Amino acid sequence: MNILKPRAMRTVKRWSAGGVVARENNENRIEIALVGRLDDNLWALPKGTPDYEESIEETAIREVQEETGLDVKLLSTVDSTHYSFIRSKNNHRVSDNADPYANVKVNKTVYWFLMEANGGGFERHDHEYDVACWMDLDKAIQKLTYHSEAKIARSAARIFKKIRTFDDAVHIKGRLATIRSKRTSDAWNDYTWRTDPELSTLDAAVPLNLTYMDFERFYREDLRKVNRKSLKFAIEDEHGTHIGNCMCYDYNERRKQAEFGIMIGDRDYWGRGYGSDAVKTMVEYIFTTTNIRRLYLHTLTSNRRAQRAFENAGFRPYDNIWREGKSFVQMEILSHEWHTANS
Repeated sequence: MNILKPRAMRTVKRWSAGGVVARENNENRIEIALVGRLDDNLWALPKGTPDYEESIEETAIREVQEETGLDVKLLSTVDSTHYSFIRSKNNHRVSDNADPYANVKVNKTVYWFLMEANGGGFERHDHEYDVACWMDLDKAIQKLTYHSEAKIARSAARIFKKIRTFDDAVHIKGRLATIRSKRTSDAWNDYTWRTDPELSTLDAAVPLNLTYMDFERFYREDLRKVNRKSLKFAIEDEHGTHIGNCMCYDYNERRKQAEFGIMIGDRDYWGRGYGSDAVKTMVEYIFTTTNIRRLYLHTLTSNRRAQRAFENAGFRPYDNIWREGKSFVQMEILSHEWHTANS
């Protein structure tokens, strides 16, 4: 007599994403944003599941903004948590012998990010939770219902402290723009700009095809390395908002020259003089603090806005080239000419 064994329970994988929104209060103590349901005495970090075709990062930002009402930006990845549960018909587990397809085991992964509020307010939070509020880190860790989320909050706070205590090696103020050393917290903006098709076209490049988490891992490794052939900086506005990047690279020690590049990634700052000011500030820094004697660049012939910014800083065209079917203007600036013009 053959006895039919019940089939194994079906298992599925699901994911969600959320964030630890952190800030420093007037006493230099860290506070984080919590959401809570008062009847259940449930306190949690904001998180949720993806909408159609959302990335992990997009899900995290949207869910945190909806559940807290805050406008947020990513600062860093933190970690992921994992758990499993049984999903059953009508929330009642059915005997596997009676119906092997009635119950489904769900293996869940939650991806967590460190975030910073840059607008909005708790009064705008949705109705999934009764309250959203700032809470002192120590109190929040005690209040959080889930132990795994308390661990995430601790980890995020450690990262936040490192970011806040970062001592910029370079911090130069121009008339409008400030040039400073790169930080790990710049990663999300850099990823957004490098995956933007329009910005890639202006840079004669292909949009980056990489997940944010992979990008951030490479980004952190790159910042830790000492690269004697390149200098990379962030560009900020007067209020400390990261709006773009500039760099010199392919440094040739024998010829004492390097290639120059700049990108204003935030479109709100296009045509307002920030690009020209950043170029001037960067050129002055290079020619007064390094042994580089020539900076050169190439820019698309059609990109007149960029050419004007370079010309305002003292660059002059010296050649035209074709590369991969595109026309470029080559420009340069020499240190002795710059010193003469600025003496």
